[in-house]
Amino acid sequence: MDFFTQYHNHHLKVIDTLKKILYQKDGTIFDKLDFYDDTIFSEPLLFSCINSKYDEWIDVLIFSLSKNRETLNTTYTTAIDEQIIYLPNLGYIKLNKKYPKKVQLKYISDSIHLSDEDNKLLEFRLKPLTKNKEGIEFLKCNHPLLKPLYVNEQGKITDIIISEDLYIKHIEHFNNALEVISQVYPEYYNLVKTYIKKVVFYQGEANSFATIQAHGIAFFNVKDDYNEVFFLDNIMHQCAHVFFNALTLDKKELFNMPHTSDLSFFTKEESDKGFVLYDRFHGLFTQTNINICMERCINEKIFDEDKHFELLGRFTSNMNRFSAAINKFNHKKKYKKEGLAWYTFFNKTYEEIQNRNKSLLFKYDISNQPYVFNYKKFKDVNKL
Repeated sequence: MDFFTQYHNHHLKVIDTLKKILYQKDGTIFDKLDFYDDTIFSEPLLFSCINSKYDEWIDVLIFSLSKNRETLNTTYTTAIDEQIIYLPNLGYIKLNKKYPKKVQLKYISDSIHLSDEDNKLLEFRLKPLTKNKEGIEFLKCNHPLLKPLYVNEQGKITDIIISEDLYIKHIEHFNNALEVISQVYPEYYNLVKTYIKKVVFYQGEANSFATIQAHGIAFFNVKDDYNEVFFLDNIMHQCAHVFFNALTLDKKELFNMPHTSDLSFFTKEESDKGFVLYDRFHGLFTQTNINICMERCINEKIFDEDKHFELLGRFTSNMNRFSAAINKFNHKKKYKKEGLAWYTFFNKTYEEIQNRNKSLLFKYDISNQPYVFNYKKFKDVNKL
């Protein structure tokens, strides 16, 4: 299945859906934002805004994204941690003093002006955005629109930490991993550099993730000792969720039952109760792409000794999950045409990789692995 050449059309469908929702909420929205500029409507915070706090955030986002800012004047109700106001496309505003409850934003003579409710100008510093050579932005604040998305394994919103130190420690690891992907899986790399707009590094209970509620962002829960191999695995994983959300926007074409059905209705397995069918189907797409990339890295000996050993562990663990998921979703009569085409593609990829790597995949013990791969635990039971 050549989803690479098809992807842009699916991306445009996502953008068109966003535009329709925005227009339903405000019939004058396209007087403020250029209807034909799809880069504007690829801003992930617009998706977060329509899902939760439209009235509270839309004016600030319009101010940030519009090319006619001098015609706009917006009020920002301050409630952001560390006295930072994040403006997409523009940067981070850090006020020199504790700011008032409401801030007026204006754009005069190519510069931002801030004032309080009495029209008194406020002093501030504008910190620039941080982007890599692909143009992917490293988002360095816990934006209020994104806070509800950090959910732990019990389904509860949880606090997370974002710090400058995390980025200093890991930006090079991220960029190196992306460079590896460009070498071994260039088609996938092209999707990442074109359609992933921002990434977030954080620490907390919530596992790494991506969601249609912030379409275009990949979220990485990073630990201090993580390296390029972690990011290789997780760039492939979280970006795949972004892509599959767009590729399967019309979910009713996948299964012969509602995509929101309990997974147990599809598999007839008691242990699958409480899981959503469509959400678990995502795992087949992520594992397909993760394992294509990892197999190529192993064959081309991209990494040296310790990192190569970690890659072998992650590959073995991922292929084990791929196997379990392929078997779980092997119910061909329960798919519609599009869903069956996807499953056939996933199954074919699994069988090809499995057949090429049989001896390797039975070589290592991964029985002690938690949900998130732990390299230390892998080394405890396997020798380099």
